[in-house]
Amino acid sequence: MRYTSLSSLSLMAAAVLLGAAGPVHICQAGKLTCATTMPVGGYCECTSQGNTQDGTVVSKPEPHRKVNATAGGCGAHPGAPGCP
Repeated sequence: MRYTSLSSLSLMAAAVLLGAAGPVHICQAGKLTCATTMPVGGYCECTSQGNTQDGTVVSKPEPHRKVNATAGGCGAHPGAPGCP
């Protein structure tokens, strides 16, 4: 229960902090899930405990999936839509 609350707070904090950068979506990268401002259907990365995984941006996560990582940037795909 506590983990769920912390995950929800993390996602809300990301939404507030990144609000000026655009809408917040979800990056699903293997077992990792993180908030991102990349466009839906685009490339994204999530990082957790020093590991970075490539993923795809979705508008909302799969059922029972919690935010468990931070956005990892554009990495190997700097030309992907939404990358600076």
